[in-house]
Amino acid sequence: MAVQTSLPALLDSLTNSLNSAIDATPKVAGLIQPTQDGVSLLDVKNELLLSYLQNLVFLILLKIRNARDGTTSSSGNENNDGDDEDASSQLSDDVVKKLVELRLFMDKGVRPLEEKLRFQLDKMLRAADDADRRKEQLAQKAAAGGDDDDDKSESDEEDDDEDDEAENGADSLARPGPASANQFAPGVRGFEKPTGAAAVGMAAAATAEDKTGIYRPPKIAPTVMPTTERREARGDRRPMKSATMDEYIAEELSSAPMAMPSVGTTIVAGGRKTKTAGEKAEEDRRRDYEETNFVRLPKESKKDRAKRNKIEGRSARTQFGGEDWRELGEGVDRISRLTSRGRGGSSSGGTRALLEKSRKRGRETTDSARGSGLNESTREIGDRFNKRVKTLESGRRDRGGKRR
Repeated sequence: MAVQTSLPALLDSLTNSLNSAIDATPKVAGLIQPTQDGVSLLDVKNELLLSYLQNLVFLILLKIRNARDGTTSSSGNENNDGDDEDASSQLSDDVVKKLVELRLFMDKGVRPLEEKLRFQLDKMLRAADDADRRKEQLAQKAAAGGDDDDDKSESDEEDDDEDDEAENGADSLARPGPASANQFAPGVRGFEKPTGAAAVGMAAAATAEDKTGIYRPPKIAPTVMPTTERREARGDRRPMKSATMDEYIAEELSSAPMAMPSVGTTIVAGGRKTKTAGEKAEEDRRRDYEETNFVRLPKESKKDRAKRNKIEGRSARTQFGGEDWRELGEGVDRISRLTSRGRGGSSSGGTRALLEKSRKRGRETTDSARGSGLNESTREIGDRFNKRVKTLESGRRDRGGKRR
């Protein structure tokens, strides 16, 4: 389409455009319906999809036009060709930005809301289908009732009325009616508090229970039932898996084939211990990272080594001469820990009291001096020997004094 350069031609084009717009205004106004409760989600979705398709078609048209102009262009003014290319590229960029904006609205705005309102939308569709089905059933019953005799018409009508009332009552209790379905419809009316005859079914029960008048938002997102404290506490008390036991089962009891490391690669600390499965996994992870990224990881610092030794329970105070003497003190600590539990506990003094009592208890003998040498009428042989030694020592000291 050639560009109009003369002023009369531009004026005629503008006049024709205004006249066509005025003629099309009533037709467009009749298609647009007023929305009292705002624009619904479905209308927004349809408008976004339509606008997205229009912009997509326009972008395809621009690409086709540019391809055609590039193949059929002849030698002409290079400045005009450059200006046309700049204008077309700018227009293409604007269309692409609009497409990105519309796609963002649909993915981040419409789709999450549609997922939350899916239950309400399905409920409204089921309610509409039930209403149409009831109308068809009533029409069929009316057509069947018109073929009966005049004498039986009154009784049949009464029976049909009673049956219809019973069926309608059962349907109103079993199936949500249009009024109850509209309570969950997207829009302002779906969030208003029902009053009077508008409250049907669950809405009426909620209105009867809630008399405070406080606004409570509807629950449109699925939620998980809260768990009891007893079950949570039971899960916390569940014993943890033992890494040592898993390693033992995998190495000793499992019949699955397993790659064995080279001899000497798992021996550390001068042959006093071997690497665990966790240490070997950590070395494999470091090696894979270094080989993948072509970089050397730093060695373990003194701070990290001290922290690891603290976690493992090792320190310089428990190591001497290249050996770990920690196990010697663990036995004494274990005895003290076990015996310290009974302090101030039971009436007998607890475990520690029993231990002290057992240490002070003498040997029970009933076979006179033939057993341990201790009886009611005798003394311990060792005590008598010690007394004899003391007597001899005192005599020596006395004799030595007299000699002086």
